[in-house]
Amino acid sequence: MTQPRHRYLQRFATALVLAPWLALSLPNTAAAEVSAKVQLQDVAVHELHEDLRAYGTVEFDPQGAQTLSLQAEALIQQVLVAPGQEVRKGEGLLRLNPSSNDRQMLEQARINLRFAEEDLHRTESLLSRQLATNAQLATARQNRDKAAADYHALATRLAPLQGGVLRAPGNGVITQVFAKAGDLVPAGQALIQLQKGRQMRVVLGIEAEDLARVHVGDDVRVQSLERGSAVIAGKIRQIYAQVDPRTHLAQAVVSLPADSPFLPGSMVSAQIRLRSLRMPAVPDSAVLTDKGRPYAFIAVHGRAQRRWLELGPRDGHWQGIRSGLQVGEAVVTLGNYELHEHMLLRTDGQP
Repeated sequence: MTQPRHRYLQRFATALVLAPWLALSLPNTAAAEVSAKVQLQDVAVHELHEDLRAYGTVEFDPQGAQTLSLQAEALIQQVLVAPGQEVRKGEGLLRLNPSSNDRQMLEQARINLRFAEEDLHRTESLLSRQLATNAQLATARQNRDKAAADYHALATRLAPLQGGVLRAPGNGVITQVFAKAGDLVPAGQALIQLQKGRQMRVVLGIEAEDLARVHVGDDVRVQSLERGSAVIAGKIRQIYAQVDPRTHLAQAVVSLPADSPFLPGSMVSAQIRLRSLRMPAVPDSAVLTDKGRPYAFIAVHGRAQRRWLELGPRDGHWQGIRSGLQVGEAVVTLGNYELHEHMLLRTDGQP
């Protein structure tokens, strides 16, 4: 009896020693569930301002352009200016001469006027000797007046050519030269395009699907593609509701102030401030993506629930939500990267 009792007491003592360690190794279902500490924020309606980025080219505003032409046929002798050149009032632009046909017409008009004047003087002399009638005198005067009008009209039309130089009517920049030396240009044909002042505009390319969101009067911030360049404020002045077949883009025109630093031909980027929208929004930290598809977690009875989202415009750190969340729902804004579906959530103040 002594030996079995001894073995029993030995097993009992061993059990007492191992009991604490066995208790620690036993599974505890309540302590095994993992939770995540998060921050929550209710979904609320915000007024969001959406920006649309576009690119375009600076050019002179055609409203300030003046096309120079002549009222008579002319032979171009020499072109004195080139596109982009600044000119002052009175500066020579083209050397030219009247055509031989116009010179002949002017000479014939001068001869006709001299003969009409001589005929009038002869008729007046005859009338004084009662050898002509008053009707003949009236006819002679009428012929003289017509010849004078024809001569002066042709001389006025050819006056710009008499000096042999077409001159700038005011200060400006040459934007286009249509003529070249040796051309015989007809009356009324464009010779030079002169830009008066430095009024600029930007022609922006707009994706066709975005055109309906752009409106005349929208504010625009224009900036050169060079890093650190100045930002110039402007407004949408015109919208062309057609697609350019070369670029496959529609176009919008932005007016710029006269003192803008851009040069014609410069490439610029623009931020168009579209009209504001009121919609549910969350901090942008609440939105995650899975294979390019946006989602967020909300708290439902203390657990995480995933919601797939359709996003609206983004304004600063606010992200608009078109669908997927309801106003008043508690969305996870911090700690969401470690979450999975139905995970237990803890907030500040909870252990």
